[in-house]
Amino acid sequence: MNKRLACNYTILRFMPYTESGEFVNLGIALACPDLNWFGYQLGSQRLNRVTDFFPELKQDKKGFLAGRRLFKDELDRMGEVLNTGKNNRRLLFKDDAKRFNAVFLNLVRPREEVFCFSPPRTCLTEDPKVELDKLFDCYVERSFAQRPEYQEALMTTRLRAFFYTEQIVGLTEHTFVSDLCQVCFPFVREREGRYLRAIHPLDLNKTDTPKIVEHADCWKNRLQRLKDIPEHPEKILLVVSKPSTGKQLDVCQQMCKELTEVGALLIPQEDKTEILNFAQTAS
Repeated sequence: MNKRLACNYTILRFMPYTESGEFVNLGIALACPDLNWFGYQLGSQRLNRVTDFFPELKQDKKGFLAGRRLFKDELDRMGEVLNTGKNNRRLLFKDDAKRFNAVFLNLVRPREEVFCFSPPRTCLTEDPKVELDKLFDCYVERSFAQRPEYQEALMTTRLRAFFYTEQIVGLTEHTFVSDLCQVCFPFVREREGRYLRAIHPLDLNKTDTPKIVEHADCWKNRLQRLKDIPEHPEKILLVVSKPSTGKQLDVCQQMCKELTEVGALLIPQEDKTEILNFAQTAS
Protein backbone atom coordinates (compact mmCIF):
# COMPACT_ATOMS: atom_id res chain seq x y z
CA MET A 1 0.00 0.00 0.00
CA ASN A 2 1.34 3.43 -0.95
CA LYS A 3 2.01 6.03 1.69
CA ARG A 4 -0.78 8.54 2.21
CA LEU A 5 0.47 12.11 1.92
CA ALA A 6 -0.85 15.21 3.65
CA CYS A 7 -1.93 17.91 1.21
CA ASN A 8 -3.39 21.38 1.58
CA TYR A 9 -5.96 22.69 -0.85
CA THR A 10 -8.04 25.79 -1.39
CA ILE A 11 -11.22 26.40 -3.37
CA LEU A 12 -10.90 29.05 -6.09
CA ARG A 13 -13.88 31.40 -5.90
CA PHE A 14 -15.57 34.21 -7.78
CA MET A 15 -17.10 36.67 -5.29
CA PRO A 16 -18.22 39.86 -7.07
CA TYR A 17 -19.80 41.41 -3.98
CA THR A 18 -17.65 41.16 -0.88
CA GLU A 19 -20.43 42.91 1.04
CA SER A 20 -22.72 39.87 0.80
CA GLY A 21 -20.01 37.20 0.79
CA GLU A 22 -21.82 35.21 -1.96
CA PHE A 23 -19.56 33.28 -4.33
CA VAL A 24 -19.34 30.66 -7.08
CA ASN A 25 -16.72 27.91 -6.91
CA LEU A 26 -14.46 28.00 -9.98
CA GLY A 27 -11.67 25.56 -9.22
CA ILE A 28 -9.20 23.94 -6.83
CA ALA A 29 -5.54 24.54 -6.04
CA LEU A 30 -3.66 21.82 -4.17
CA ALA A 31 -0.14 21.47 -2.78
CA CYS A 32 1.71 18.42 -1.48
CA PRO A 33 4.70 19.56 0.63
CA ASP A 34 6.27 16.10 0.83
CA LEU A 35 6.53 15.96 -2.97
CA ASN A 36 7.04 19.70 -3.55
CA TRP A 37 4.04 19.40 -5.88
CA PHE A 38 1.50 22.08 -6.78
CA GLY A 39 -1.40 21.84 -9.19
CA TYR A 40 -4.70 23.54 -9.93
CA GLN A 41 -7.85 23.19 -11.98
CA LEU A 42 -9.78 26.25 -12.99
CA GLY A 43 -13.25 25.73 -14.40
CA SER A 44 -14.04 26.18 -18.06
CA GLN A 45 -15.41 29.41 -19.38
CA ARG A 46 -19.04 28.24 -19.06
CA LEU A 47 -20.59 31.52 -18.07
CA ASN A 48 -23.96 30.08 -17.11
CA ARG A 49 -22.44 28.75 -13.85
CA VAL A 50 -21.77 32.36 -12.89
CA THR A 51 -24.63 34.24 -14.51
CA ASP A 52 -27.26 31.80 -13.21
CA PHE A 53 -26.22 32.84 -9.71
CA PHE A 54 -25.45 36.48 -10.56
CA PRO A 55 -27.87 37.25 -13.44
CA GLU A 56 -27.01 40.95 -13.37
CA LEU A 57 -23.54 40.04 -14.69
CA LYS A 58 -24.93 38.82 -18.01
CA GLN A 59 -24.26 42.31 -19.35
CA ASP A 60 -20.59 42.21 -18.28
CA LYS A 61 -19.30 38.84 -19.47
CA LYS A 62 -16.10 40.34 -20.84
CA GLY A 63 -15.24 41.69 -17.40
CA PHE A 64 -15.58 38.25 -15.85
CA LEU A 65 -13.51 36.56 -18.56
CA ALA A 66 -10.75 39.16 -18.29
CA GLY A 67 -10.63 38.73 -14.53
CA ARG A 68 -10.54 34.95 -14.90
CA ARG A 69 -7.55 35.21 -17.27
CA LEU A 70 -5.66 37.33 -14.72
CA PHE A 71 -6.53 34.83 -12.00
CA LYS A 72 -5.18 31.99 -14.15
CA ASP A 73 -1.98 33.96 -14.74
CA GLU A 74 -1.59 34.30 -10.98
CA LEU A 75 -2.03 30.56 -10.50
CA ASP A 76 0.56 29.88 -13.21
CA ARG A 77 3.02 32.13 -11.38
CA MET A 78 2.35 30.10 -8.22
CA GLY A 79 3.25 27.00 -10.18
CA GLU A 80 6.52 28.57 -11.27
CA VAL A 81 7.40 29.34 -7.67
CA LEU A 82 6.36 26.01 -6.18
CA ASN A 83 7.04 23.45 -8.93
CA THR A 84 10.07 22.62 -10.99
CA GLY A 85 9.88 25.53 -13.39
CA LYS A 86 11.93 28.35 -14.72
CA ASN A 87 15.42 28.42 -13.20
CA ASN A 88 14.67 25.17 -11.34
CA ARG A 89 12.96 27.06 -8.51
CA ARG A 90 12.03 23.83 -6.77
CA LEU A 91 15.58 23.79 -5.37
CA LEU A 92 14.40 26.54 -3.03
CA PHE A 93 12.37 23.93 -1.15
CA LYS A 94 14.61 20.88 -1.43
CA ASP A 95 14.30 18.84 1.79
CA ASP A 96 12.12 21.59 3.28
CA ALA A 97 8.45 20.59 3.14
CA LYS A 98 7.53 23.05 5.87
CA ARG A 99 8.85 25.99 3.89
CA PHE A 100 7.08 24.80 0.74
CA ASN A 101 3.82 24.56 2.69
CA ALA A 102 4.28 27.98 4.29
CA VAL A 103 4.82 29.60 0.89
CA PHE A 104 1.71 27.90 -0.53
CA LEU A 105 -0.45 29.00 2.40
CA ASN A 106 0.81 32.55 2.03
CA LEU A 107 0.10 32.61 -1.70
CA VAL A 108 -3.49 31.41 -1.26
CA ARG A 109 -4.36 33.32 1.89
CA PRO A 110 -8.03 34.44 2.00
CA ARG A 111 -8.55 37.98 0.74
CA GLU A 112 -11.40 40.29 -0.06
CA GLU A 113 -11.08 40.30 -3.83
CA VAL A 114 -13.40 39.34 -6.66
CA PHE A 115 -11.30 36.25 -7.50
CA CYS A 116 -10.18 34.76 -4.22
CA PHE A 117 -9.32 31.66 -2.19
CA SER A 118 -11.20 29.79 0.50
CA PRO A 119 -9.51 29.14 3.86
CA PRO A 120 -7.07 26.26 3.20
CA ARG A 121 -8.15 22.72 4.03
CA THR A 122 -6.21 19.48 4.51
CA CYS A 123 -6.62 16.02 3.01
CA LEU A 124 -4.72 12.72 2.88
CA THR A 125 -4.08 11.02 -0.45
CA GLU A 126 -1.79 8.59 -2.20
CA ASP A 127 -1.85 10.63 -5.42
CA PRO A 128 -2.18 14.46 -5.32
CA LYS A 129 -3.17 14.68 -9.01
CA VAL A 130 -5.99 12.16 -8.55
CA GLU A 131 -7.10 14.00 -5.40
CA LEU A 132 -7.13 17.30 -7.28
CA ASP A 133 -9.47 15.78 -9.89
CA LYS A 134 -11.74 14.38 -7.16
CA LEU A 135 -11.93 17.70 -5.33
CA PHE A 136 -12.72 19.55 -8.56
CA ASP A 137 -15.52 17.08 -9.37
CA CYS A 138 -16.95 17.58 -5.89
CA TYR A 139 -16.69 21.34 -5.34
CA VAL A 140 -17.07 22.61 -8.91
CA GLU A 141 -18.88 19.91 -10.89
CA ARG A 142 -20.90 18.85 -7.82
CA SER A 143 -20.61 15.18 -8.75
CA PHE A 144 -22.30 14.19 -5.48
CA ALA A 145 -25.52 15.83 -6.64
CA GLN A 146 -25.77 13.41 -9.56
CA ARG A 147 -26.03 10.35 -7.34
CA PRO A 148 -29.59 9.01 -7.11
CA GLU A 149 -29.34 8.56 -3.35
CA TYR A 150 -28.43 12.24 -2.92
CA GLN A 151 -31.33 13.55 -4.97
CA GLU A 152 -33.74 11.09 -3.38
CA ALA A 153 -32.57 12.17 0.08
CA LEU A 154 -33.48 15.75 -0.86
CA MET A 155 -36.85 14.58 -2.15
CA THR A 156 -37.43 12.69 1.10
CA THR A 157 -36.70 15.82 3.11
CA ARG A 158 -39.19 17.82 1.05
CA LEU A 159 -41.84 15.11 1.40
CA ARG A 160 -41.33 14.97 5.16
CA ALA A 161 -41.80 18.74 5.39
CA PHE A 162 -44.91 18.51 3.19
CA PHE A 163 -46.47 15.77 5.33
CA TYR A 164 -45.69 17.75 8.47
CA THR A 165 -47.36 20.86 7.06
CA GLU A 166 -50.42 18.85 6.03
CA GLN A 167 -50.51 17.17 9.46
CA ILE A 168 -50.13 13.67 8.06
CA VAL A 169 -49.30 11.40 11.01
CA GLY A 170 -48.62 7.70 11.41
CA LEU A 171 -45.95 7.38 8.73
CA THR A 172 -42.68 5.85 9.92
CA GLU A 173 -39.51 4.56 8.31
CA HIS A 174 -39.26 0.81 7.83
CA THR A 175 -36.82 -1.57 6.12
CA PHE A 176 -38.11 -4.75 4.49
CA VAL A 177 -35.46 -7.47 4.49
CA SER A 178 -34.98 -10.94 3.02
CA ASP A 179 -31.98 -12.96 1.86
CA LEU A 180 -32.38 -11.46 -1.62
CA CYS A 181 -33.75 -8.03 -0.91
CA GLN A 182 -33.41 -5.06 1.43
CA VAL A 183 -35.52 -1.97 0.80
CA CYS A 184 -35.88 0.97 3.17
CA PHE A 185 -39.00 3.11 2.76
CA PRO A 186 -38.91 6.49 4.55
CA PHE A 187 -42.71 6.59 4.86
CA VAL A 188 -44.68 3.48 5.83
CA ARG A 189 -48.17 3.20 7.31
CA GLU A 190 -48.55 0.15 9.57
CA ARG A 191 -51.59 -1.10 11.46
CA GLU A 192 -51.87 -4.23 13.59
CA GLY A 193 -48.86 -5.84 11.98
CA ARG A 194 -49.93 -5.05 8.42
CA TYR A 195 -47.89 -2.68 6.29
CA LEU A 196 -50.64 -0.93 4.40
CA ARG A 197 -48.78 1.75 2.43
CA ALA A 198 -45.17 2.58 1.62
CA ILE A 199 -43.79 5.68 -0.09
CA HIS A 200 -40.37 6.23 -1.63
CA PRO A 201 -39.02 9.01 -3.90
CA LEU A 202 -37.63 7.98 -7.29
CA ASP A 203 -35.21 10.24 -9.15
CA LEU A 204 -35.43 9.63 -12.90
CA ASN A 205 -34.57 13.19 -13.88
CA LYS A 206 -31.28 12.44 -15.62
CA THR A 207 -29.52 13.71 -18.72
CA ASP A 208 -28.32 10.29 -19.86
CA THR A 209 -31.14 7.94 -20.84
CA PRO A 210 -29.17 4.77 -19.89
CA LYS A 211 -29.02 6.07 -16.32
CA ILE A 212 -32.81 6.46 -16.31
CA VAL A 213 -33.20 2.85 -17.44
CA GLU A 214 -30.57 1.56 -15.02
CA HIS A 215 -32.14 3.19 -11.97
CA ALA A 216 -35.68 2.20 -12.94
CA ASP A 217 -34.57 -1.39 -13.57
CA CYS A 218 -33.00 -1.45 -10.12
CA TRP A 219 -36.36 -0.55 -8.61
CA LYS A 220 -38.18 -3.11 -10.77
CA ASN A 221 -35.96 -5.83 -9.32
CA ARG A 222 -36.53 -4.54 -5.79
CA LEU A 223 -40.29 -4.49 -6.21
CA GLN A 224 -40.40 -7.97 -7.68
CA ARG A 225 -38.31 -9.43 -4.86
CA LEU A 226 -40.20 -7.44 -2.28
CA LYS A 227 -43.30 -9.51 -3.06
CA ASP A 228 -41.56 -12.61 -1.65
CA ILE A 229 -41.28 -11.00 1.79
CA PRO A 230 -44.36 -12.08 3.79
CA GLU A 231 -44.86 -8.68 5.44
CA HIS A 232 -44.33 -6.69 2.22
CA PRO A 233 -46.32 -3.44 1.88
CA GLU A 234 -49.75 -3.88 0.36
CA LYS A 235 -49.51 -0.69 -1.72
CA ILE A 236 -46.40 1.16 -2.85
CA LEU A 237 -46.12 4.72 -4.12
CA LEU A 238 -43.05 5.98 -5.96
CA VAL A 239 -42.96 9.77 -6.05
CA VAL A 240 -41.15 10.47 -9.32
CA SER A 241 -38.88 13.29 -10.42
CA LYS A 242 -39.06 13.30 -14.23
CA PRO A 243 -37.17 15.05 -17.02
CA SER A 244 -39.12 17.95 -18.48
CA THR A 245 -38.84 17.27 -22.23
CA GLY A 246 -37.12 15.35 -24.98
CA LYS A 247 -36.07 11.74 -25.35
CA GLN A 248 -35.26 11.64 -21.63
CA LEU A 249 -38.93 12.18 -20.83
CA ASP A 250 -39.98 9.54 -23.37
CA VAL A 251 -37.64 6.98 -21.82
CA CYS A 252 -38.80 7.97 -18.33
CA GLN A 253 -42.45 7.45 -19.28
CA GLN A 254 -41.66 3.99 -20.64
CA MET A 255 -39.83 3.01 -17.45
CA CYS A 256 -42.68 4.36 -15.31
CA LYS A 257 -45.06 2.13 -17.27
CA GLU A 258 -42.86 -0.90 -16.58
CA LEU A 259 -42.71 -0.05 -12.87
CA THR A 260 -46.49 0.18 -12.80
CA GLU A 261 -46.67 -3.30 -14.29
CA VAL A 262 -44.80 -4.75 -11.31
CA GLY A 263 -47.25 -3.28 -8.85
CA ALA A 264 -46.18 0.27 -7.99
CA LEU A 265 -48.24 3.43 -8.19
CA LEU A 266 -46.22 6.30 -9.67
CA ILE A 267 -47.11 9.94 -9.11
CA PRO A 268 -45.04 12.95 -10.28
CA GLN A 269 -43.56 14.90 -7.39
CA GLU A 270 -45.48 17.99 -8.50
CA ASP A 271 -48.87 16.31 -7.96
CA LYS A 272 -49.22 17.16 -4.29
CA THR A 273 -52.94 16.38 -4.16
CA GLU A 274 -52.56 12.77 -5.28
CA ILE A 275 -49.53 12.23 -3.04
CA LEU A 276 -51.52 13.58 -0.11
CA ASN A 277 -54.49 11.33 -0.89
CA PHE A 278 -52.30 8.25 -0.91
CA ALA A 279 -50.43 9.21 2.26
CA GLN A 280 -53.46 9.98 4.40
CA THR A 281 -55.53 6.95 3.42
CA ALA A 282 -55.37 4.35 6.17
CA SER A 283 -56.40 1.29 4.14
